[in-house]
Amino acid sequence: MIKQLRSWWKDSDIPNLIGRKKVDLSIFEYGTHIPREFHIDFHEANQGEIPPLGTSRLLTFIYKDQTFKAKLQNIDQKSADREALQIRYDSNKELKQFMIAQFHATYQYITAQKAENSGKKNIVLSDEQAEYIEFYATGIPFEYRIELLTQQVLPNIWWVNQGSTIAAGKAEGVIWAPLQNANGHLVHHWETMKEVKKGDIILHYANKEIRYVSRVIESAIVAPKPKALSNSNWEEQGRLVKTEYFELTPSIPLDLFNQQLMKLNISQGPLNSVGGVNQGYLFRFSIPGLQFIQNLSGDVNWPSFTKFHNVQSIPEERIVLPVIEDVDVPGVVNRIKTYIEKNGFHYPDKHIENFYLSLKTKPFVILAGISGTGKTKLVKLFAESLGATGENGQFTLIPVRPDWSDPSDLVGYKDLSGKYKPGRLTEVLASASLPENRHKPYFICLDEMNLARVEHYFSDLLSLLETQRWQDSKIVTEVLIPTSSLDRIEDQEAYGNLGIPENVYLIGTVNMDETTYPFSKKVLDRANTLEFNHINLMQLPWSEGEGEPGSLDIELEPVSQLFLRADYLTLANVDMDYKELVIRTTNKLVAINQILEEIHAHVGFRIRDTICFYSIYVHRFGLLTEDQAFDLQLLQKILPRIQGSHASVKRVLLKLLKGCLDGESVNVNSLMEDASTLYSRWDAGKTPPPAKYPNSARKLAFMLRRLEENGFTSFWLS
Repeated sequence: MIKQLRSWWKDSDIPNLIGRKKVDLSIFEYGTHIPREFHIDFHEANQGEIPPLGTSRLLTFIYKDQTFKAKLQNIDQKSADREALQIRYDSNKELKQFMIAQFHATYQYITAQKAENSGKKNIVLSDEQAEYIEFYATGIPFEYRIELLTQQVLPNIWWVNQGSTIAAGKAEGVIWAPLQNANGHLVHHWETMKEVKKGDIILHYANKEIRYVSRVIESAIVAPKPKALSNSNWEEQGRLVKTEYFELTPSIPLDLFNQQLMKLNISQGPLNSVGGVNQGYLFRFSIPGLQFIQNLSGDVNWPSFTKFHNVQSIPEERIVLPVIEDVDVPGVVNRIKTYIEKNGFHYPDKHIENFYLSLKTKPFVILAGISGTGKTKLVKLFAESLGATGENGQFTLIPVRPDWSDPSDLVGYKDLSGKYKPGRLTEVLASASLPENRHKPYFICLDEMNLARVEHYFSDLLSLLETQRWQDSKIVTEVLIPTSSLDRIEDQEAYGNLGIPENVYLIGTVNMDETTYPFSKKVLDRANTLEFNHINLMQLPWSEGEGEPGSLDIELEPVSQLFLRADYLTLANVDMDYKELVIRTTNKLVAINQILEEIHAHVGFRIRDTICFYSIYVHRFGLLTEDQAFDLQLLQKILPRIQGSHASVKRVLLKLLKGCLDGESVNVNSLMEDASTLYSRWDAGKTPPPAKYPNSARKLAFMLRRLEENGFTSFWLS
């Protein structure tokens, strides 16, 4: 029996067929709406399961040897008094690119019609023109096999960087790339080889010029390294594409076309944001891009197979990061707190807000305190709540070893053969730098960071963090691994000119005891330091009616890294709307600096700017009051710098304490000989200090007590 409604069709005699969908604009933009008459077919394919109204379930699509993720979403359309079942993959860029590539003819037609009809969306293709996607049940709920019914499509266009291997590739009539690098990891610009098919066109680039164009004779196969490439340091097994080279005379220099070509915004293409060529091997290109180069190089003998007529310029899709409105931030933070609490972990009031604001201010935070207080767990759960997990590679735990004395364990090193052995941190930086990952936050947790001297193994990263600058609306740093320092081609492609991407956040956990090292001011200047020393052991999982740990009732959604990315790098970036707040905050710091100068512990512009940025975020998001913000910044950025045994240290601590008690009835001068009185009154579990800045006041009282009892004090003494 045949069932047909609008763009959906089904023949019940075809085994396991759920339905056939005519490809339209929605397939390229977000997914598809399922007519009510086809709900029963999806219900049966899911063995009786359908997402409850207002919820969604994760879908898996299987196409040959590829899998893709989507959602089956059950929307309550109140205006129409009905349910609306939809397949959605709005944020799955990989799947949308796959649909564009597979249904290229339809995509071209719709794009052209939209341009001619002022953005019209309800563009209908005739049955003769149409392409279709079929969904088949697999016997597993919410897992569908898909089949594609396509028209004859145009060839894909590719760009290959060959460098010194171009002569060898031409000699054998191939391009070739390893299956994986020396560490067993996949490399995205080698993985593109498996998508090359017969009839595709390749532009061959070497030494700043396009030198050849070729037509693919056979699709990619797994094959050993060709003899002509035997002298290269690549791994032995790879993918090989046979292709017919055609020399371009004259060859085409990069600077002839790169600046103009950037306007096409070719997704995952070969050019970077300044018109240079990305490090890598095989990149996607486009017919409009090829035509653009041809138009600029009219004297070049382009072969006939590269000529296309009446092909519309297809705008390539780019990742568009959603705008994170200030009013949305408190809701996201509350969702993070709920997720952490539902997993059985409880932290002091405003602790999660403080952690978020600290990361937003600068992507390096230190969590300090006694062992077993949940420092590492906080980082893991915070990351998970934003869609960053160990499974998807966006959360990485790196235990620090006591024998680390230089950056090689984190960053990597060259072995005796010249092969680069990347450290775990470098692998994360490389992954986060990929175009398809730049919108995702990546968290690196350096566990027990001070088991080794931080200044020895982490100094390169600390220096790089200070080189952050804006470039093309992105935050970039200087290079961590210069290409010139790498010998092998594949190492240069994978790690050359790698910096710290704007979507990487570094968090160190530290215990302060006899087995660890203290921090220098160089480290403290560059991080917010959050303490975990006030512990309430009666915070049990079942306290105050809490449900069982792990029984989550919130739906987690990945969050764009713009939620965490800094909005300011210098005070020159700050809107004039916050001028008065910056002046008020700076005046407070000036008064504190005058006190700190007595013991040469005063702060510079870096800390001033950091505290101002933190205060601005607090004002924008409404997560704390202005006094709460300054209290925490005083505690986290100023007090960790103070230590010593001299009388001058005591005078400084008492003056700072007096400032924290601003306007209160406590007489600081009467406590010159006995700071223990204050600390015993304000210790953990007691009444909070009657102070303008209570957290800092309690810490100052603690430091004064230790100075009286031991003759020496430090922020870090436990």
